[in-house]
Amino acid sequence: MFVAVIGLLVAVAAATVTSLVAWFANRSISDQTRQDYREGSGLITGIVGTLFAISVGLVVVAAWNQVNSAAQTTSTEASNLADVYWYSRSLPPAEREQLRRFAEEYTTTVIREEWPLMAEQHTLSPAAWRASEKLRAFFQTIEPATSAGSTRYGQAMTRVQAVLDARRARAQMVGNGVPPLLWIALAGCGLIAVLPAIVCGSPVRKVHITMAAVVGGLVGMVLFLVYQLDFPFSGGVTISPAAFEQALERFSSIRSLGTG
Repeated sequence: MFVAVIGLLVAVAAATVTSLVAWFANRSISDQTRQDYREGSGLITGIVGTLFAISVGLVVVAAWNQVNSAAQTTSTEASNLADVYWYSRSLPPAEREQLRRFAEEYTTTVIREEWPLMAEQHTLSPAAWRASEKLRAFFQTIEPATSAGSTRYGQAMTRVQAVLDARRARAQMVGNGVPPLLWIALAGCGLIAVLPAIVCGSPVRKVHITMAAVVGGLVGMVLFLVYQLDFPFSGGVTISPAAFEQALERFSSIRSLGTG
């Protein structure tokens, strides 16, 4: 809701600025000059407007796909982490508590430290990296004594590897936004799309200002939407740590079951 209000304010601000510039242009540029520009710029305006719409559409689709991929990656990481915690039920008491401590430490660090860091600085937490390495190193110390233990160990190792792979994928996603060059292209196309509405408006002043305000507001809102989708772990459309919070709840449930 808050982001929607901000987006509306951005659109209103863009519309206001555009309408003021259009008012100034209407008073400063003669009707004949604006008519000449209007007749000569129609084709160029159409091409630029089409390019702007296509570029924005591609960026929005790509950004939305990345948001969905980030959500799936986060869910996969947390789900496999819970399966690793389940494996602790088959270990001796000392190893069981050690594995549980490492899993809880990693999950808690991801929620409390790493998620805010991803939102603010677009990077992962060094403490969470260390916690994940502890979890990985722990499994290198286990030596199953039975074939059944070896089977369970192999399955748990697969889950640990899935956690690490998902984390690496999340590390790549957290800093991947719209490239600066594409931002420049979008801003440039948006500006060129707005200019004809400002310079080549209707001879009727009210219509001229109104149409310029509408075009400016739409361009501002579209660019704001792209900005909100820029990074999957920050902005208006963001992935929350809910999957890891659910994993912590599963940890408590698994712990209450005892060994098995």
